[in-house]
Amino acid sequence: MNVSVEERLEIEEFLALEARLADESRYSEWEALVDDDMIYWVPTAEGAVLPPGDKISIIFDNRSRVATRMRQLNTGKRHSQVPASPMVRTQTNFQIEATGADTYTIFCTQILYEYRIQSTRETVTWPARVEYRLRRHADGLKISFKGVYLVSASDALPGLPFII
Repeated sequence: MNVSVEERLEIEEFLALEARLADESRYSEWEALVDDDMIYWVPTAEGAVLPPGDKISIIFDNRSRVATRMRQLNTGKRHSQVPASPMVRTQTNFQIEATGADTYTIFCTQILYEYRIQSTRETVTWPARVEYRLRRHADGLKISFKGVYLVSASDALPGLPFII
């Protein structure tokens, strides 16, 4: 189903906020954007399907694991992120579809630049296709699913201790 111009603007603004909060390591604020049953998935191969079953994932977090990840990052003691990597991402090519009265599926492309200030002092580039599933609640949109399909997912990867 098509979305209105107003819905498109609201969704794009919401996803811009989600990206900014992740880039700025504002984890508690980022977590406030996720739904109670959220799945956060980074598979090892393009074309992977949910549930991954016996397949290995880079990240496959349910809502409880997302909360644990946020608590760990908020302690300031996750040594791979002390100090937190400065990051900036660009998201574009949004394809937005209403999948129900208050649900949406969004596909976009993303390039994230991470400066590994705490280790190699190199900038790492993370190109990906991203899938979001959003639900509208009385207090606004929430992320029920975020799938990040890294272009280089099948290769050996450095750690991903942040929100990709």
